[in-house]
Amino acid sequence: MQMLEAIKRKIESAQDLYSVVKTMKALAAVNIHYHARAVEAITDYHQSIEMGFQALLKEKSEILKKPISRNERRMGVIIFGSQRGMAGKFNVMVANSFMEWEKAKAFDYTQIKIAVIGERAEEQLKEVDYQPAARIDFPESRYNLNSAIQELLILVESWRFREKIDDIYLFYNKLKRGVMFEPFQFHLFPLEQEWLRELASRKWPSRSLPLYTLPWDRLLYSFIHQFFYISLYRAFIESMASENASRLTAMQKAEENIEERLDNLNSQFNRQRQNAITEELLDIIAGFEALAKE
Repeated sequence: MQMLEAIKRKIESAQDLYSVVKTMKALAAVNIHYHARAVEAITDYHQSIEMGFQALLKEKSEILKKPISRNERRMGVIIFGSQRGMAGKFNVMVANSFMEWEKAKAFDYTQIKIAVIGERAEEQLKEVDYQPAARIDFPESRYNLNSAIQELLILVESWRFREKIDDIYLFYNKLKRGVMFEPFQFHLFPLEQEWLRELASRKWPSRSLPLYTLPWDRLLYSFIHQFFYISLYRAFIESMASENASRLTAMQKAEENIEERLDNLNSQFNRQRQNAITEELLDIIAGFEALAKE
């Protein structure tokens, strides 16, 4: 009987865990859908920013000048991981992506500043002796996303003006299709000259350029700030969608393992119960035979 009670407790624990896994799986599926729609929604906003740059480039082409190169260059890297666990290979993939890129880069930087989003990515980097200079906790929900972006914008401005960082890169996982995702690298600063030249050569959709009242340089700075904001927002959303995709895959695997475990436990429970019943019947028969002999 003790064996039966022990197996029964294991079955109840597995069933409780199964319920948790199914709930997390459902939440991950819902979040993937929401974040995928959010990525589509910001595309229009990004196009508006591109048109702003295009209008400024049509009038003046100063921002097409290549930045001045220095003998000693500094690089800043922002790596988007996760705050919580049970996300499969999500953090390992983005950390490995950065490390492989850093080792294979053609240009040597005298200094690399690393900022991580989420505790789990920081753990991955520290395991291989990378020491992030800053960590920002991943927002608990999408409603707290703006405060995290503002914190990152302050960090980016500090890197640009106070610490004289020459290049800033973003590393995050990007949803590919379905629940498939892949590591992605984005050059945030300085603005890609090839992209700006393409905007400058693009035909304006109307007969006349828009009028503006702000000074050209202030308007340019405003567009750069908005470009940083939407790029960081996209990185957060893409990363959150990929994290949920990874968690969904992990929960599906966990669900299959628990189902297999429950099948084994139920089979074991039934065998033990049958053995217990058989033993009781044998005891009854033995007792009956002993009474019959008397």
